[in-house]
Amino acid sequence: MSYARDFTIGLREIQSFHLYLALRHWWKGILGFSLVAALVVWMYMFRLAPDSPPMAVAMVAVGFALVVTGVGTLSAAVTTIVQVRGRVRRSGQESYVQSIRIDGYGIHVVAGKKKAKLAFDRLFRVCETRGAFYLFLAENQAWILPKAQMEDREAECAQLREIFQTVVERRKLRLRKAK
Repeated sequence: MSYARDFTIGLREIQSFHLYLALRHWWKGILGFSLVAALVVWMYMFRLAPDSPPMAVAMVAVGFALVVTGVGTLSAAVTTIVQVRGRVRRSGQESYVQSIRIDGYGIHVVAGKKKAKLAFDRLFRVCETRGAFYLFLAENQAWILPKAQMEDREAECAQLREIFQTVVERRKLRLRKAK
């Protein structure tokens, strides 16, 4: 059981990865702010309009919480995208080719002049999103396997899921359900 492919990792893939990290990091804070916003609206609505029906107040509070959630998510996303774009421009490397081979011995990656080999038990985590597989080396460092660059997306995704479910500990896997 093996898998090999070359991927071109550019600004879009790097931004998607960092956006995934940022939203994974900030979701509890955004949810907390939303709940606080709903409670504040709930309390002030009853103070400002004591005769308001509770259902109307609840709807306004939920609406306000949704707005705060949207604004928080959007601001985290925009900030992350701008920061990543700036870092990529400063680095002078807009894109690079990442050759990856996964076999019974582990994961072998060549990116530019850098070569790396990692045994499956040394993987920090494997996550799958709608757009990519992320093979984490550490909390904030991963190899990116963009699904858009796969020739037969469904077959390759199924093959990668099967490989990872076979060789990676279950607690380290965050894979999507096969369609």
